[in-house]
Amino acid sequence: MRRRRPWMRTLLAQHASPPRIAGGVALGLSLSLVPVPFAGMAAALALAPIVRVNLPATYLGTAVVNPVTGPAFYFAEYWIGTRLRGHAPPSWQTVAALDGAGWWTLFKTALPDFLLGAAVVVMLAAPVAFALTWLLVVVGRRRLGFDPPDAAPRA
Repeated sequence: MRRRRPWMRTLLAQHASPPRIAGGVALGLSLSLVPVPFAGMAAALALAPIVRVNLPATYLGTAVVNPVTGPAFYFAEYWIGTRLRGHAPPSWQTVAALDGAGWWTLFKTALPDFLLGAAVVVMLAAPVAFALTWLLVVVGRRRLGFDPPDAAPRA
């Protein structure tokens, strides 16, 4: 915890209100769930000043979905979409036997499932990320002495 304290202090000392920091994380996370590499990050960082959320927090939100965690998020989106549409995902044996044309056919047939699942995950992830980040910022600032408990929120 002591090694993280300077980093946490820097993040919590941002001159932005808890809703703007939480909004940045939620925006970054939700747009990074779009399955086009770097497109979600670019869109989130471009939209952050327009919707008036904290830019560093937006970048932090985009970092949640990365090359390590991305496959798990994208698989979850696809799985949720297949379940909601009443389809079963193809078996591993089926996928392993595909050639280029087979992969293209799979992509075209799986796209609606994937997009539906992505929409559901984004709609669930954004408010959860917003609420958790807001709570963590408020509690963290109080613990580190940035905001007294009776202080008015910053704009």
